[in-house]
Amino acid sequence: MLKNYLIVSLRNFKRHRGYSFINLSGLIVGITACLLISIYVLKEVTFDNFHPKAEQTYRVVMDMYGQGELKTKSAPVYPAVAPNLLTDFPEIEMSTRILPFGGGVYSVRDKDGTLIRYNEDKAVLADHNFFDMFGFELINGDRKNVLSQPSQIVISESTAKRYFGTDNPIGQSIFWRGSTELKVSGVFKDFPKNSHMQFELITSLSTWNGFEDFVSNWGWYDFYTFVKVADGVSQAALDAKLGIYLDDKKAESYERNAIREVLWTQQVGDIHLKSVGISWDMGENGGGQQIYFLLIIAALILLIAWVNYINLATARAVKRAKEVGVRKVVGAGKANLLIQFLVESFLYNFLAILTSFIIVWFLTPVINRVMDLSLEQSLLIGPTVLGGLFVLVLMGTICSGFYPALVLTSFKPLTVLKGGFESGRRKFGFRQILVVFQFTASITLILGTFLVFKQLNYMRNYDLGIDLNQTLVLQAPSSGTSDTDLEDRLQVFANKLEEFPEVEGFTISSNVPGVENFSISGFHSKFYPTELRDCYRVGADEDFTDFFDIKVLAGRTFSKEMKTDTAAVLLNRMAVKHLGFSDPESAIGEKIDPNSDRPMTIIGVIENYHQATIKDDLNPVLFVYNERRAASYYSVKLSTDDYPAVISKVETAWDQIYPDNPFDFFFLDELFDRQYKADRQFNTVFVGFAVLAIFVACLGLFGLVSFTTEQAKKEIGIRKVLGASVVKLVFLLAKDYAKLISVAIVLAFPLSFYLMREWLNGFAYQTEIGLGLFILGGFLISMIAFTTVSYNSFKAAKGNPVNALRDE
Repeated sequence: MLKNYLIVSLRNFKRHRGYSFINLSGLIVGITACLLISIYVLKEVTFDNFHPKAEQTYRVVMDMYGQGELKTKSAPVYPAVAPNLLTDFPEIEMSTRILPFGGGVYSVRDKDGTLIRYNEDKAVLADHNFFDMFGFELINGDRKNVLSQPSQIVISESTAKRYFGTDNPIGQSIFWRGSTELKVSGVFKDFPKNSHMQFELITSLSTWNGFEDFVSNWGWYDFYTFVKVADGVSQAALDAKLGIYLDDKKAESYERNAIREVLWTQQVGDIHLKSVGISWDMGENGGGQQIYFLLIIAALILLIAWVNYINLATARAVKRAKEVGVRKVVGAGKANLLIQFLVESFLYNFLAILTSFIIVWFLTPVINRVMDLSLEQSLLIGPTVLGGLFVLVLMGTICSGFYPALVLTSFKPLTVLKGGFESGRRKFGFRQILVVFQFTASITLILGTFLVFKQLNYMRNYDLGIDLNQTLVLQAPSSGTSDTDLEDRLQVFANKLEEFPEVEGFTISSNVPGVENFSISGFHSKFYPTELRDCYRVGADEDFTDFFDIKVLAGRTFSKEMKTDTAAVLLNRMAVKHLGFSDPESAIGEKIDPNSDRPMTIIGVIENYHQATIKDDLNPVLFVYNERRAASYYSVKLSTDDYPAVISKVETAWDQIYPDNPFDFFFLDELFDRQYKADRQFNTVFVGFAVLAIFVACLGLFGLVSFTTEQAKKEIGIRKVLGASVVKLVFLLAKDYAKLISVAIVLAFPLSFYLMREWLNGFAYQTEIGLGLFILGGFLISMIAFTTVSYNSFKAAKGNPVNALRDE
């Protein structure tokens, strides 16, 4: 019997090729889009789940309060936290720390003894048990010993190839910042892409000067700290104990400065998607909100594809009515017919899923290249995806096949065989609901696409309050020079740049826009004598404000002629308010105290500018005078667009003056724009899948019009015989469609507004949604639908009425 069902179904596929092609195309496009979104989402939600006992591994985070108000959520904590928690909490089995200060110049000698230098930024220091805590694979070396001694370094497989080629790296020497010799003790496989840690070099933490004092250091919070707890330990119970742990450790400091700090844990698998609002993280994390919206798109695309099948299947009911009638006359029961049509639905869904799987498998590398993503083909053959595809076949069979099967099996044989099956434009409530759903989903996706594109453009074109154009930034030298020598060389380098006509400005600073600022300090002012008010701290020279075209609101900027400027500060407008001053002028000449015996004088106030993406609020920033040797970045303002030529000249000067440091540069506007990489990816993904969804919806519209014209063919024939024109007939067929799209617009606009507002809430600075967005979206879907309905309606209206009325 099953064989007969399959033979009949395949015969129908072959007999109605056009119908089968449209049905399969809709399902393939819909399932392909859904599958691509699924593996993207799967990659995002499985971050860091490969570690042993990942569900028992936590990062310790610290909330910082002032006057009872939450000020900051800090990912790094004090170095004393890890060893003390291990001692004081029996439920904690292991603790480890990561210090993100391993960057700088690393040097190795080639076979000829020549020193080869690399500027590395994915370098950290870590505790001896780092590889015991985490599941990263070691290719060479013993997990328990590779970081157990000072001056040991473990490098990634790709770094080993860069540094040593095919030679064995174990025991080789690497020089860090010119003077510290490290011995390679291990090589690890490059970290998986679904890890929030992406390190290339890991040095033993005991190499750091002063390591022995870390156990009692409660004042330097730059250490990412992880703990692993025993089986059965409740995270809530652990957090309750951690919440009051620092009250005794730092009681005096808390009372003196009117602050409080609370420790809590975050499961390692939650870091990637659930770290919104946590400052100074290791890198850029994902967003749970984006995952939420992508899942909505996937569900909509899939539902639209299944609705297409239902519409097209019911549209063919007229043509299959006699087939059903004959089957019933020769003894087929309702159950037999129901199974027959469900088998057809199963074949459509199975073929569509199989085709989609093959397409996605071969399309993944292309999508990664075009959209700058990191989707992995291996996810497709994992149990989650394969199990999901099995469920999808069953759901698709039932969802898309059950209703058409019920409609077809409900026909009365006698009526059908007499040619009396329903004709005319009848109203089917459920079918109308499906059509309205398609329009509603399509309009929502169109509006969402417009908004995502508009918000991204808004962020990229927003006035940052600082000039980033034509700014070449050099990584300051960190190797092979003493402080005095470094200062002398800097002056030589600055003088050399002045000789280049393409260079019109030069400044040094501890930070530049687009680089996360980890430097934060607490200050007392006369308005907050007992409370430390945290401000971000930037070191800048006397040329900084002019170089970046930052407006001075009051007072003056730094001057190298003023010896007292070493104890002077500039504030931005936010810092003025944060420290209690009423306006910029009132802050000039006032003292602020960084909790020391060296108060600092406010000499100027500058306008706010965005240090980071405008997704975040502005922060209070305090600028200190940057001594010539204390800089991380050298910024060069160019007056030409011939970048290769001027970079070559600057590099030549650099190599002459800083021979021990590689020439490492970037353009500031490009660096700043990298912060929007995740948003651009989301925009590309959203737009791409929204277009696919709209395409699938257009097939649905085609199915709707096919159904309408098929049902109305006799009515059209009679009207043509009575003299109705083609235009009137097209209008007649379009009337029902116009009502449906009007209902869809009424439903889609408030739904879209709610979803768009929810998405925009993730940004500190938001574009306006605007009425024009809705007008444009409604107009576009109307045009898409009009084009589809006009083709089918015109074709039906031009048909020969004799063919429609031959059974009358």
